Amino acid sequence: MGSLGNRRTVSPLCLGAMNFGTSTPADTAFAILDRFVAAGGTFIDTSNNYNQWVGHGGESEELLGQWMRSRGNRDSLVIATKCGARTTVPGDPGDAHWEGLSASTVASAVKGSLARLGVDRIDLYYAHIDDRSTPLDETVTAFGQLATDGVVDLVGCSNTATWRLDRARQSALAQGVTPYSVIQQHSSYLWPNPPALQGVQRHGTPHFQHAGIEHWDYLSENPDLTLVAYQSLLGGSYVRPDRPFWPQRGYAHPTAYARYETLRQTAQDLNATPNQVVLAWLIHHGAVPLIGASTIPQLEEALAAADLHLEADLITHLDNA
Repeated sequence: MGSLGNRRTVSPLCLGAMNFGTSTPADTAFAILDRFVAAGGTFIDTSNNYNQWVGHGGESEELLGQWMRSRGNRDSLVIATKCGARTTVPGDPGDAHWEGLSASTVASAVKGSLARLGVDRIDLYYAHIDDRSTPLDETVTAFGQLATDGVVDLVGCSNTATWRLDRARQSALAQGVTPYSVIQQHSSYLWPNPPALQGVQRHGTPHFQHAGIEHWDYLSENPDLTLVAYQSLLGGSYVRPDRPFWPQRGYAHPTAYARYETLRQTAQDLNATPNQVVLAWLIHHGAVPLIGASTIPQLEEALAAADLHLEADLITHLDNA
């Protein structure tokens, strides 16, 4: 099992619902959700801006709400959602119009998510991006107040540099409010080249932040903090020759290809897929991988990773590749 900030026990994998209700139609999404729960899954991730680039935004939350009501299973689940990157200009999801993380925005955004999900509390609420145009203390206070009021249980952040994460946690400590106990960050077995670890800069705000060496070091020193790893399978690049490693994210470099060869050989020796070894490796290191699936076979492949045992010497081999 996985753990969120040493406070909530969750399934080893988190199911991402980003495309549910848009590119993944409702009947398929319901089938995937049902299978995930039947396999012991309890942790589901969405956001208030999914899937605004093809719809109005919020479809994912709405579909999850419909599914939970139809199944009557709300209390057995851990539901995570986010705010900060929802557009303020309908029809234009560009980041120039993102809502940001001011106190008033956070207070308003959580009400919208509660309504779309049809719930009276949110288990885990993230700052979706690091809004550097808003004072960090203000954002930390806003999230802490939601926890104090019982509107959310755990609070977390996403796409955030290590130094900003630490500063936010220190601010919460100084204010006496609930600190971030989860960070959702782009993380995989391969390491991108160093410049990519700084994230993609747009309007001065880094996003698509990779969990680099400093994040892992910080996590090891703070066991009350959990990494939820998103896009761990690099859009299919580990298993599909027609989808090469992302050069724009810094993965197309010689060291990455050498590390991939170790992964590929390990998967072959274990009679597993490279995707499954990546997920199992992350789980071994204390992360909760966030998986996306648009079909049942994709989900089944990911679910099998939770049962894939990696011996200690094999972990060392993978770590040092």
